[in-house]
Amino acid sequence: MPRPAVRRLQWSSFFALAVDAHPVYADSFDLLFDPVEDIVDEHEHCGWANPIDLTIKASTSSPFEAHGQEVIEIREDDCGNRVLMMGGFLQCHSVDEHIYHEMMIHPALSVFLLQSGRAPEKIFLGGSGDGAGPREVLRWRSVLNATMVDIDYEVTRFASEWMPQLANGSFQDPRLHLVTGDAMQYLQELPKDHTFDVIILDFPDVADSRALEKLYSVDFYRLCREHMHEKSVLVAQTGPCTHMNRAGFRASCNMLEHFILPSIVKVFQEVDVLLHPMATWKVDRSISSEWSSFTMARLAEFEPLDVSQESWRKHIDGELRYYSGARHVAALHHPRPMVNRLLTLRGKAPLPGTSPLRQAAAEL
Repeated sequence: MPRPAVRRLQWSSFFALAVDAHPVYADSFDLLFDPVEDIVDEHEHCGWANPIDLTIKASTSSPFEAHGQEVIEIREDDCGNRVLMMGGFLQCHSVDEHIYHEMMIHPALSVFLLQSGRAPEKIFLGGSGDGAGPREVLRWRSVLNATMVDIDYEVTRFASEWMPQLANGSFQDPRLHLVTGDAMQYLQELPKDHTFDVIILDFPDVADSRALEKLYSVDFYRLCREHMHEKSVLVAQTGPCTHMNRAGFRASCNMLEHFILPSIVKVFQEVDVLLHPMATWKVDRSISSEWSSFTMARLAEFEPLDVSQESWRKHIDGELRYYSGARHVAALHHPRPMVNRLLTLRGKAPLPGTSPLRQAAAEL
């Protein structure tokens, strides 16, 4: 049975520009929206309005969290789905975490496969202490070694006990080398000729603590570049994008636009941004969805890659629940203000019309 048109209008209005109130790339975004709408519809009776009101199942604390000695909790919604929270903020919900983690991992590894002509073998993963990041990385049979560096083992221990489906046995995989420590220090101490095919950075938002700013700095991206070869790919979690402006709707990606892009374009020749919606992350109850952004960077420009052919599927164990070639393409389409932001950072004039960020970057 077709869903009401009202919901579709809510989703597409997220990327309507405040200046002209017309949706941007709504048709291609339908591929991104549909699974999220299904999740929301299926779980509308589960009590997601305010995560802080959910039932506490377990808690612990750690001195390494962004705000100091912070409480880490497992809460449970009215349907028995579990939620990982830190400092009162939702970090990971069992019903839709696969969307975030598949979009963080598989686009980057797929791009490496297409541009290098071989499947990725050596991976560096910074953060992702709950285990879902390495879970997706190790689905690639080609991966021989995955080095994961996270500063807080308590998150890993706690999530493994109370939400074991996140790691799904990845911490027992002999290909994973788990290091408890500072990712920046680890890379600084690594020989410069030690390179990775893909570098994945899954750190908390920079707004959580000034101590995290170094992990989004020009110096850190240069350090990462030292451990990349000419066809390596870097991908970073680069914060949420939310509604703003009462007069209309537009994408507000403060962390991405003000912290990430100004730094990363100084280090890498080619930069892409992927956007996708989430079902459970919301800034307030009135918002249909919070969006997540990932920034992908490469050392040099390459010919356009056709991810829609999905040649990567034969390298992955099991079926993916969200990521596909078509969604990869859709996630690279953006509203004009974001495209213009990247062009401005590169010293180019803003575009007179709307264009995907990927296309704009390729023209630089």
